[in-house]
Amino acid sequence: MATDTEVLVLGGGSTGCGIARDLARRGLEVTLVERGTLTDGTTGRMHGLLHSGGRYAVSDRASARECIEENEVLREIAGHCVEETGGLFVQRPEDSDDYFREKLEGCRKCGIPARVLSGAEAREVEPHLAADVKRAI
Repeated sequence: MATDTEVLVLGGGSTGCGIARDLARRGLEVTLVERGTLTDGTTGRMHGLLHSGGRYAVSDRASARECIEENEVLREIAGHCVEETGGLFVQRPEDSDDYFREKLEGCRKCGIPARVLSGAEAREVEPHLAADVKRAI
């Protein structure tokens, strides 16, 4: 077993394995260590959500951009592992029109695909939405 490495990655979950793979593809000598079985920790119990970054489109645009960029990388290298399920940000009567516009603008500025749906259109996509949903992104 080698005792020297350029990069030591601790943890063989999805994050550790992904980082190790990315660094190796970039030509670095990488050693990954895991105390148990790969993906046996948190990764083995995660929900598997790959999101667009839209949740950060107003409060943290740098993170939103990073999410959508990483989303695209994962689709490129392992598209067969990604199931497109979509998602909605909904506006209820008590929610601000200004915030809804900010969310839409933030998504667009970050390169996150976003379009406005009426409440009725949103309920066609997700029939169990509340009847008072005004619109959705």
